[in-house]
Amino acid sequence: MLSENKSFQDFLKWKSYANWNKPKESVLEKRALNPLCGDEVILYYNRIKNEGIEIVAVSGDSCSICSASLGLLFKNQSLFLTKDIPKYLSERKKFLEGEESSLFGDLEELSFFHSVVSHPSRHRCALLPWQTLEKIIEEKNDPRP
Repeated sequence: MLSENKSFQDFLKWKSYANWNKPKESVLEKRALNPLCGDEVILYYNRIKNEGIEIVAVSGDSCSICSASLGLLFKNQSLFLTKDIPKYLSERKKFLEGEESSLFGDLEELSFFHSVVSHPSRHRCALLPWQTLEKIIEEKNDPRP
């Protein structure tokens, strides 16, 4: 029980790293939904030339795991180089699948993913913020009008 309580407290701390206030200024937004559990993630962002994306705030209605992951996404790097975004998601997927991953430089994020790795049904919750980030560049590269 103590371990579960500590994990929940950690999830709340990790969630608190993000700016959860919708920006007053005009920004772009990308929404994503996990249809299996109903988690919703909204990333508010600006494009930085053609080189990157700056996450200025987050929002959504999601479980503690998804919210903690969103907080860590925001904390660790609110400015993402477009060319590196696919690697961010793939490295986290590899870690959850038990493969070697070299992306983690943040011990708190490593601790978070360690707590999720033994719960395969929650992997989607942990990855949804990163999938949402990747959707931003997929949309930009989509040749359809």
